[in-house]
Amino acid sequence: MAHDDTVTGDSTGTTGTLERPADLDGAGVRSGPTGRNRSRWIVGAVVGVLAVALVAVSALATIVLLGQRGDDERRTQAIDTARDYAITMSSFDYQNLDANRDKIAGMSTEEFAQRYNEMVDALRGVVTDGQGKATATAEHVAVESLDDDHATVLVFADQQAVNVTAPQGNAQKYRMVLSLVRDGDRWIVDEVQTV
Repeated sequence: MAHDDTVTGDSTGTTGTLERPADLDGAGVRSGPTGRNRSRWIVGAVVGVLAVALVAVSALATIVLLGQRGDDERRTQAIDTARDYAITMSSFDYQNLDANRDKIAGMSTEEFAQRYNEMVDALRGVVTDGQGKATATAEHVAVESLDDDHATVLVFADQQAVNVTAPQGNAQKYRMVLSLVRDGDRWIVDEVQTV
C-alpha cells in the first residue's frame, strides 16, 4: 500500500494532508537526537568532556608534584651539603690541620678550594702554636633561595674550641651564608661568608 499522507473520511467528512515532522526521513525514522535520545546524547557528551578534563588535570598535577619532589630533593641535598661543610670547616685539630683539607676541597669549586687552602696555610702557625682544637655542630640550617643550578643556605654553626689560652674551652657561634652551585647530581660550595 502506498503512503501518500492524505487522510479522508474523518468524523467531519473533510479531507486533509498530514505534515511530516521535520526530523523524520522519508521512511519515518528520526534523523537526529530528539527528546529522550537528545538527553542521552547531552549526558554522554558532558561525561566525555569531564573525563578529558579529569585526565588533563591529573596529568598536570603529576607534573607539578614531580617537579616539587625534585625541588624537595635538591633542597634536602643543599641542606645536607651546607651542614656537613660548615661542621667540617669549623672543626680542626692542630696536630693534623690537613685532615679536613681534602674533604673541603672535594666539596668546593676549584676557586673556593684554593681560597680555603690559602686561609689554612695563613692560620697554620697561629693554630699550631696555640695548640687549637675545635669541634662543631650545625643544628639549624635553612635554604634561603634555590633554583636548578644555585642555592643559598644559611647555617648556624656552634663551635667548641680549646687552646693554650682557653684550656677550659670557648664556645663560638658562627652564622654562615653558603653559596652552592650544582655539579652534576650534587651541590658544591662556591662561597662562604660569616655574618
